[in-house]
Amino acid sequence: MPHAPVGHSSMNVRPLARTLSPFPEESLPGFLLRLAYRLERSPARIAYLCGLIRRQNRIPAEYLLSLPAEGVGPFAAATRLSMKEANALTLSSFAAVYPPLASVRIDGNRNTTAARKSWAASVSSRYCAACLSGNGSSTQTLYGGPWKLRWHLPISYACVTHRTVLSHACPRCGGTPNQPKNTERQGLVMSRTMSGLHPALCRHFVSALQGPSTAPCAARLDHDRQVVRVPETDLSTLLALQHQIDQRLLYGQSSNSGEQLVSDRYFFPDLIVAAHLIRLSWPDGSRYASSTWLANLIDRHVSAHAARRYASEPDGRAPITWDAPEDPTETAALLVAASTLLGHEERNDAGITNRVQPLAASAFSRNAANIGASLRRMDVSPAVARALLRHSLGFYSAGGHRHARQHIPSRQSHFGINHVPALLPHTWLSGPFDELLYRWASQTDWKVRHLRRVTALKLAEMSGGGTWPDCAKALRIPWNTAQQSLKVVRQELNSRDLWPDLEQAIECVANKLDCGTGRIDYGRRRELLSSWQVPADDWVKLCRGLHQGGQGNTSPTSDTATVLIWTYVTQGDHLHSPLLGALRESNSTTRLLVASINQLCTPAHRKGSKRELLHRLQTYSDTIATACDRPVTSLQTRDIELAVHLSRATTP
Repeated sequence: MPHAPVGHSSMNVRPLARTLSPFPEESLPGFLLRLAYRLERSPARIAYLCGLIRRQNRIPAEYLLSLPAEGVGPFAAATRLSMKEANALTLSSFAAVYPPLASVRIDGNRNTTAARKSWAASVSSRYCAACLSGNGSSTQTLYGGPWKLRWHLPISYACVTHRTVLSHACPRCGGTPNQPKNTERQGLVMSRTMSGLHPALCRHFVSALQGPSTAPCAARLDHDRQVVRVPETDLSTLLALQHQIDQRLLYGQSSNSGEQLVSDRYFFPDLIVAAHLIRLSWPDGSRYASSTWLANLIDRHVSAHAARRYASEPDGRAPITWDAPEDPTETAALLVAASTLLGHEERNDAGITNRVQPLAASAFSRNAANIGASLRRMDVSPAVARALLRHSLGFYSAGGHRHARQHIPSRQSHFGINHVPALLPHTWLSGPFDELLYRWASQTDWKVRHLRRVTALKLAEMSGGGTWPDCAKALRIPWNTAQQSLKVVRQELNSRDLWPDLEQAIECVANKLDCGTGRIDYGRRRELLSSWQVPADDWVKLCRGLHQGGQGNTSPTSDTATVLIWTYVTQGDHLHSPLLGALRESNSTTRLLVASINQLCTPAHRKGSKRELLHRLQTYSDTIATACDRPVTSLQTRDIELAVHLSRATTP
């Protein structure tokens, strides 16, 4: 738990004798540096007078993220700011549009590694020397320009105003602002107890040439400019992306940004995950670097990281570094490549999958298994989540680590899993499957039945997500039956290189379902008929005037009719009907009922009374289907029975 501020409360903090108005986008540490310089006090003293100091005169680094509820009031009172102005000095103002900030926590008793790993923030700020030098106003001439809040975000790598890449280190001593080289815990401000230092001075201590004494470097970061030479074309590219990033960051500070926030919710998470993929699969992703200069920067970053890994662990098993690159130019190159990978200009779902999946497969094969799991756990858009999931011959992989994201539909569909029958109707095969069936010379009715079941499983994955066992469960297909169908179809089609034809045919069926306006809710039908049976009176009417002799124990019964009607209405496999399932669960034999169904349905036997009974059952099934598709208040058997009796559509 955080310690309470030492020695102050909202009751005894007094307003400072003089204060300053924050610059637009100014950060809390930058504001404290300017205020301390104006009042000729140390930052630690100013923080104490504002109620921000804790133990050991340390200004907690976590205040960069947000001010504590008990501290913001005293701070605002001392600096004569409104509560809104005080909170605007922290990164909390970006939390609504930059998701990594929403869950990160900088613990005052720990270092800031977690914040850097999640690309949430860095206590050490990048900077633009031209911005720090001020805009020529009297205030900025005296105290310098603002240390901008967004410079603490890893996705800020350039200044669009001055068309330059940001700096991350002092050009004289090489120190990074507010990141100590020793083991001192990182606070909000370095050299916090020293007064008289201009806000734009380097505050890193350097050793004296003679003796052990040290002093601040004191180089003016706003004067000693080291402009990174960037090819003009590449500069335009990276500035264009930085402009997009800046605009999205500013949306969070706009009162009319609600609609835009919804549409851009995944912009940053997708960009960060894509950057990880570029690094983890390098050089496979080099084609997404738009120039040799950008590719060389990524290569330099990846190579340096690999060298550090192998130096610490010769077998290369050292933990993956998830932090953003420290060098802004390397960050720029990585993010530009990531944006190209995602295709932010087009945002085409299928295009993202086609581009991301090969890199994901490469990255996961080269690194430890938990790397893929870590990326899949990130809260990215459905399109990127689909592309990151492992696939095995067209289906989400059912083995190894499973995650909730596997329930994301594998395709953006307008139909739902409830619109998918458990066994693809024969009429759906006509057209989309013609070419496949023509090339599949060794097909049989038995093999085509497996094909129809596999197609139903894939349509369920497209619309409802999940692995094939999840889809089988949703369609009420036994697990072992689904597995056998997949085994048969994969073996048959892969041996003839026909699997791509199957995927194309299934996509055609999915497109038809997307465009359909009268889709059947097979899920509802399955639910309504889960415990339904043909009423005795209706069975008598169905058999009236028909000769049923000569079949012995396999003569049609009301159970036979119940199973067949369920099969017609739900387009399911009669062997998986609820009635047969109930018999198996009670350890009762299903042999006679299955034999009765086979006797009635065998094409050679469809004549005379059997053909007439089948015709009547089909007509009755149409009535049941109509009753199931009518809106009812509850899924009760009596609703179906009432609807059927009211329709009086049974053929005698």
